[in-house]
This record gives sequence, C-alpha cells and structure tokens, in this order.
Amino acid sequence: MSSERSSSANVDPENHRHAGRPRSTDADDAILRATVELLAESGLRRTTIAAVATRAGVARATIYLRWPSRDQLIAAAARHALGRPPFRLSSDLAADLRVAGQEAQQVLGRPGFLAIFPEIVRALLAPQPEVSYDEIAPNRKVLAGEYHELAASAGLRTDIAPTIAFDLLVGSQINHILATGQPPTPEVADQMTQVILAGLRAPASLPDA
Repeated sequence: MSSERSSSANVDPENHRHAGRPRSTDADDAILRATVELLAESGLRRTTIAAVATRAGVARATIYLRWPSRDQLIAAAARHALGRPPFRLSSDLAADLRVAGQEAQQVLGRPGFLAIFPEIVRALLAPQPEVSYDEIAPNRKVLAGEYHELAASAGLRTDIAPTIAFDLLVGSQINHILATGQPPTPEVADQMTQVILAGLRAPASLPDA
C-alpha cells in the first residue's frame, strides 16, 4: 500500500498546483461511488486505490489528497453507502431510540449498502480490521453516551451496558436480513423497536413487605 502511494504522489500536478482551492464534490462522489461499486462487484481485496482511481476516472494522488489511506477510503465508502449523515440526538432518549430503529431500517434497505454488506462484515471480522464499526456506525457511541446520562430519568434500565440499546435495535434488523435475505419493512422494524423499548423499561420497584 505504501509503495502504491509513493509511486503516485506526483501523478496529479493540477491538484498540486491548486492545493488551496476547495475540493471538488464531484470528484468526491465519483471516488466514493466507484469504491462502493468495486466492493460489491469484486470484494474488499480487489478494491485497491488503483482500481478505484481507474473506475472513478481520477489520479491516485487525487484519492490520497482526500483519504490518506485505503482503510480511510473504505470507511468513507461504507458511510457513503448509508446514504445519510448520522442523525442528531434530541435529548429525548426514547424518541432517539425510535429514530435509531427507523434509521437502521432505511439504511439497511438501501441496495448500495446491502451490496457491500458482506464485505463490510469480512473487513470488521478480519484479524487486523481495515475499518472500525464506530467509523461505520458513529451513533453507537453517541447514543450510548446519551443512554448513560438519561436512562434513569427516562425510566429505562440503568443496570445494563449503555451500548445494548443500539446493539439490539440494529442487531435485530441484521438478524432479519440474515434470516430472510431482505431488510425488515418499516412496520416490522417499528414492532422490533417497540418490543426492545418495552424490554428496556426499568421494572417497577416492589413495595416493602
């Protein structure tokens, strides 16, 4: 990987001359789209910087100016396949958990994401992972922080790891994909969320005997 970068460092003189100008969003989109396509068609190992550059019609240096490593490019492509930025939290924990369930259903239902999903799993489970789960699903940590802070006031369980809520919401939908080959419908995803929220509610305290 390092040799590929060093040999291409001066391939794109135009970018070198105009390093101070704004980045081209057209080039960004072309590179990310090419990466997603190659992941779906050829798998992770064959999605090289050179292959992405050829598919996107840009120089390798153009890619490295945006993503200094292949790992960062793969992570960016996975986020691109999600089709949306991370949602903003509202400080209403129950509402945010419902939104997390809705977002998961919409993301997992995108054809582009489903196409690269097997390669993302392989990358995450590799002995030396090329991407981290937090890069692909940044709201996991953020939502866990909100859960830790607000669970008690929201009437939810405080005796569990704060990441469990997100893991249940997303994991149940991934299990549905593995079982059926299709993402859950919005109605089924909503049912999953309702069941999970019910299970997260703190049990009522028993009266003293």
